[in-house]
Amino acid sequence: MRVTGERGALELLRGLSLFAALAPDTLQAVADLTVRRRVRAKEVLFRRGDPCQGLYVLASGTVQVYRANPDGREQVLHIQGPGQALAEVPLFDGGPYPASARVLTPGEVWFLSRAAFAQLCLQQPEFAGAIIRDLGSRLRRLISLLEKVSLKTVPARVAATVLEVAEGAGSLVDGGSFTLGVTQEQLARTLATTREGVGRALAELRRAGIIEQRGSRLRILDVPRLAARARGEAP
Repeated sequence: MRVTGERGALELLRGLSLFAALAPDTLQAVADLTVRRRVRAKEVLFRRGDPCQGLYVLASGTVQVYRANPDGREQVLHIQGPGQALAEVPLFDGGPYPASARVLTPGEVWFLSRAAFAQLCLQQPEFAGAIIRDLGSRLRRLISLLEKVSLKTVPARVAATVLEVAEGAGSLVDGGSFTLGVTQEQLARTLATTREGVGRALAELRRAGIIEQRGSRLRILDVPRLAARARGEAP
């Protein structure tokens, strides 16, 4: 569905964190070149190695960015939520998509073709700055993931993830509660382990009196001890 001329398009774009700070004229330029469409759960937006077609910005729903091994095992690189962009890197370096993207929960994406992206970057430097800041934030998250996967034990990886999600939700205090936001299977793929390993790590945090858990809802009981577990320190 084409966005140009659609009533409320500017308000919808302004509601996305990626574009929230853009000036009205820049936002209008984005709206004029953007196509909006619905996406279904399990739909693949692009695959690793495919030629890059353009930039996706998630308006609602969640998308999993991953790489698959020849044996079919998947390593989740990150899970994108509303207001976040997908596929910036190949737009800047001209290469193919470096990873695949699959819709986890249905929603809506805003799509900018390669030509539209190049036009906006040249004519609207403010837009390019917003994309670069988003890319920088993504790089920091990937570095954090690499550190967790390569240097930490599975229990420490899980504790570090709980700590990060709590901090992102503004709930990193004793008694703070929040929703984990992913299933144990999805978390296992992100942390390069098994669902059973994630389950055991969460169970140990519960037994130690560090967290309480009801489904995907967690409550932190002891922030210092959770931080110590995240650093890999002994109980």
